[in-house]
Amino acid sequence: MENLMFSMARRRILLGATAFAVGTVAAFSAAAQDVTKLRISIQPIIDLTPLFIAQKFGYFAEEGLEVDTSPTSGAATGIPGLIGGAYDITFGAAVSSLLAFSQGLEIEVISPGTQMIRKPSPSLIVGKRDDSWATPADFVGKSIAVNTRNSIVWLYAQAWVEARGAKIEDVVFREVGFPQMGDAIIQDQVDAAFMVEPFKGAALQDPGLVVIGDPFAEAQPGADAGNYVTTKAFAAEHPQVIAKFRNAIRRAVDWYNANRTTDENYKIISGFTNLPVETLKKIDLPEFPLISNKGELTATAELMVRYGMIEAVPDIEAYVNPIATK
Repeated sequence: MENLMFSMARRRILLGATAFAVGTVAAFSAAAQDVTKLRISIQPIIDLTPLFIAQKFGYFAEEGLEVDTSPTSGAATGIPGLIGGAYDITFGAAVSSLLAFSQGLEIEVISPGTQMIRKPSPSLIVGKRDDSWATPADFVGKSIAVNTRNSIVWLYAQAWVEARGAKIEDVVFREVGFPQMGDAIIQDQVDAAFMVEPFKGAALQDPGLVVIGDPFAEAQPGADAGNYVTTKAFAAEHPQVIAKFRNAIRRAVDWYNANRTTDENYKIISGFTNLPVETLKKIDLPEFPLISNKGELTATAELMVRYGMIEAVPDIEAYVNPIATK
């Protein structure tokens, strides 16, 4: 009898231990399944700082996201990759994604990236100190370097010319890579250049070069210049994933804006841009937005119509996922 009772007790213990083990394995399995992998197309530029902050401080991990980043040259390559299924999310200039959306590609904004909130803007027109751009007559026969045609730089360079009262046809826009723009001005290949950081800051170290214009502040203050986009299909199938991504980015933006000029922030940016910390300290780093501005995106689309990039302003309500404005 005693042996029987011992055997039954031993069996209950073994069954309990087995149940505990199975439950533990199941819990770990469920936790593993809760982690969602996101493939994101990026560029190693300052605008992407919040994404790298979210990775560094574990904001994505806390949302159950595992982010795999792939560098591209921008939305021009990121968006085709997005449509082709290579990426789940891509970052790029608003002009590029608005152009793609206007052409019928099923994409939408899920989080803002860059807004020209501060004055002066981080991207400015640089020219020679002894040159004048004060009157419309000063623009006649001049050349301005832009990175590529049909880009956000090309669009707002034209808007700046007209904001100064000059005529587009009086100015020549020449394609020059950002790294070469400063030398192009010094060597008289162009009269001015629409420059972004860090190239603008580096060029202004030359005493012969100065800022001559602020296209965003003069043509469209507060422009919603860059954003994160995904396909409409992905957003519809994974609304919770999109919300988690948005939450992590917003936490990172809060941290960045509060620590914009700290050594820790400079080190984070240096880590993914390969720019020296001392160089970054000379750059007027932008503030980043928490929500997308549909009014500014509409204004950008109107400029695109004006300068022949698109035929009509697209449906901005359909272009911006509601989560980007909440």
